[in-house]
Amino acid sequence: MAALQAQDIGIRNPSLEGVPAQYRAPGQWLVVSSTPDVQPGITGVTQPASDGATYAAFRGSAYWLEAIAQKLNKDMQQGRTYRLSMDLVFARGYDSATCYGALAIYGGVTLTDTLELLWQSGPFYNTEWKRFTAEFTPHADYPYIVVGGDVRIACNNDYGIALAIDHLADTLRELPVVTYKEEPPCKGMSNGRIVASATGTYAPFTFTWEPLGVTGSILDNVPAGTYVLVTHARNGVDVRDTIVVHETEFNGNATIIPKGCAGESQNKILLHTEGGTGPYQYMLNSMPDVKLSPEFDQLYAGTYSIVIRDARGCIDTLHNLLIPEPPPFSSDNNIVTGMSCAGANDAKIIFTPEGGVPPYTYSLPGIVAMTDSIARNLSSGMYTYHITDAQECTISGNIDVPVATHPCAIYAPNAFSPDGDGINDVFRIKVFDRISDFRLSVYNRWGLLLYTTTDVTSGWRGDYKDVPLPAGAYLWMVTYTAGKQQQMKQTGTVIIIR
Repeated sequence: MAALQAQDIGIRNPSLEGVPAQYRAPGQWLVVSSTPDVQPGITGVTQPASDGATYAAFRGSAYWLEAIAQKLNKDMQQGRTYRLSMDLVFARGYDSATCYGALAIYGGVTLTDTLELLWQSGPFYNTEWKRFTAEFTPHADYPYIVVGGDVRIACNNDYGIALAIDHLADTLRELPVVTYKEEPPCKGMSNGRIVASATGTYAPFTFTWEPLGVTGSILDNVPAGTYVLVTHARNGVDVRDTIVVHETEFNGNATIIPKGCAGESQNKILLHTEGGTGPYQYMLNSMPDVKLSPEFDQLYAGTYSIVIRDARGCIDTLHNLLIPEPPPFSSDNNIVTGMSCAGANDAKIIFTPEGGVPPYTYSLPGIVAMTDSIARNLSSGMYTYHITDAQECTISGNIDVPVATHPCAIYAPNAFSPDGDGINDVFRIKVFDRISDFRLSVYNRWGLLLYTTTDVTSGWRGDYKDVPLPAGAYLWMVTYTAGKQQQMKQTGTVIIIR
């Protein structure tokens, strides 16, 4: 039985009885430093004792520690948690310059050291006795407990702290170490759980849950809320823990991946779940079939709902998940621009897709997945094309590029009649090639420039500065870059007939 009582440590003379005097400690206690007093009746302190006839009192400043100590009959041990209660009062009678009371408890190896600060009361202002309870866990073994003014928080340098202490508990009680694990309830449900356990010298431990009055280490079937766990140790110590239980943070998110053409079942929904307790189960449109993988595929366009259930029965429902139906996909009005002349290989196909989901990609033999809707530099022949939209819907077809019969050249008429009858009124160059850098110039027999243009579709109307010229022969010159990138120049004469 003695081994079981090893960590409760008795306090001698807890009532701090002694002979009132300055610079003195109560019986069984020792002076650590400076000038603690046994009260009442010394230097203006008249407060009656809260227990017995006398008590200890201290002043303190940033440079002045007053404290008493007791060598314990057993060392406080590293890692053990202890509880000690006492009465404290702000001893205003010492000096009107004092600000408040403040107590510190230390662990020491020798009488005069304060190696580890174990507990601080913080400032207190009560001028009548008030009960305080200290709980602390030493980081080393200490044979001495030291109590005194908390000079770390002195309000000034001249005895800013004044306090008295009385009616200590007669035992440093070891506290059990209490741990607990929460299983939060589902939203709006009462299926939460708290499992408590305790370790320490004074087992077995018992547990009470307030305000429910339930006993035992497990509290089952509870909603979110605040619960108080009281752990009872065999040495008479009770430890109270306030436990806040929150609802499960359980949220599912869906990513819709549209795919395929209108009317096809190639769409997919991917699910991402946070919180709750895995593994998860997934149900589509309230159907009884349950999936364990977080995806549904081969879906038609439409509106879906998905229920996600975790391992504890928590449920999150995703409503109104819309998979849109794309418009019908076609390309029935493609445009073909044939070769400008035989052998030029400058034909074009202009694709004009409609519907589906842009952007589109296009492919022809030798051309794979281009994004330009115009296929250029084509020769004559039958082409099989494929157009694919953003949902991988593909349409195909055939387009015929006709054979060009004209040789690659330009032609100029040798005469025209600008008489306004609408027939052969304009001298215009006929082009059978994909040319560039075009220029047409017309001169009279003396070399005067009568007309010039860079527009291959324009022509000369047989005038000079809007004045009709007489019938006769005129010189023309054409320069251009041929479809095969050759620099060309042609000249000749044209006759105006009036």
